[in-house]
Amino acid sequence: MVIALKVIISLAVAMAWYKLTENQEISIAFFVLMLAISFMRPITYQSPTEREEYLEKFRRSKERQLNLENMRREEKKKALEEKKKRIEKEKKE
Repeated sequence: MVIALKVIISLAVAMAWYKLTENQEISIAFFVLMLAISFMRPITYQSPTEREEYLEKFRRSKERQLNLENMRREEKKKALEEKKKRIEKEKKE
C-alpha cells in the first residue's frame, strides 16, 4: 500500500509539472527522481550500546573462526605425523 502511494505521489508531481510546462522529458525525470527519493532510506541513529553489541558479536565470530582454523591445522598436522610414522614403520618391516 505504501509503495503504491509513493508511486501515485511521484506520478502526480510529474503530471503537474507536465501540465505547467508541457515538457515531457523533464516530467519523466521528475517522476524518476521522486521515486528514487521516496524509496531511499534515511540515515538512522545507532545507539552506542547497539554498536558495542554488534562489535562484540563480530569479535566473537572472528575468534571462533580463528579457533576453528587453528583446530583444522592441528588436525592436519596430527594426521600428517601419523601418516609419516605409519610409512616409517612399514619401511622398517
